[in-house]
Amino acid sequence: MSAGRSVRNPVGQIAADHPGVVKVGRAGWFAKGVVYLIAGLLAILIAARASGWSKTSTSTNTEASPTGALETVAHATGGALLLWALAAGMLLYAAWRVVSALLPGSSDAKAWIKRVGYVVSAVIYTTFAITAISLARSPSTKANGNTKVTSLSDRVMAHTGGRLLIGLVGVIVIAAGLYRIVKGAKQDVNDELDLTGLSPQRLAWTKRAGITGEIGRGTGIALVGFFLLRAAMTYSQNEATGLDGALRRLATQTWGVLVVVVVAVGFAAYGTFCISTFTHRRLEPA
Repeated sequence: MSAGRSVRNPVGQIAADHPGVVKVGRAGWFAKGVVYLIAGLLAILIAARASGWSKTSTSTNTEASPTGALETVAHATGGALLLWALAAGMLLYAAWRVVSALLPGSSDAKAWIKRVGYVVSAVIYTTFAITAISLARSPSTKANGNTKVTSLSDRVMAHTGGRLLIGLVGVIVIAAGLYRIVKGAKQDVNDELDLTGLSPQRLAWTKRAGITGEIGRGTGIALVGFFLLRAAMTYSQNEATGLDGALRRLATQTWGVLVVVVVAVGFAAYGTFCISTFTHRRLEPA
């Protein structure tokens, strides 16, 4: 009987045989939620100041991005301890993504794209974890995601074919953002969650938070891709920037503030979604 279940549902069998793997992923999902929630609140401050609700200059604000969120934690009381906890959580989440990429599953093109996405996600959150560890060891360290994107684009475009590569990356990033937006629009937000047992009210607001989060997160990702593509088209590395830089540029335009609000609310909603559902996270093969 056990062998039969393994054949019919190998992922479920892995989860049953190794419950620690599921706990690892859930801890990482929670840490991810904390980072996104803080990043969303920082982005809301950019929109508020751009709208005149606050007179403080936006140029002195902490970066509105996951990197900026970690910097904010670093300057809080007990920040170093919290950063170590977040770093551990994000490393656990990265490990979860690698496990997800290696799980038995489909072998069609869509499945392989998902596997690549899992690996890319693991790399991104490992990078965030490294940033958190660096800040925990030295809170005065400046971690500027905007400068990293600009300088990397500069170095790449200095080589033959560099503009084409940056442009291609920009298109891929835009596509990834649009995928998230469509995913939210289709209300496809619980594919890696087991939400059975939730009350109808909680299920409704949980799904709304997930939908809002995917649309906002996708918009933010697409913005970064847009500025990368524009950098390649204009041959100006200064056009390339991180999420924070994209939001600050948009905030100077009346219509742009609305986009910043969408991203800010989306990030905060996504963080809330992750935190409120981490105990319902499950293994999901490609």
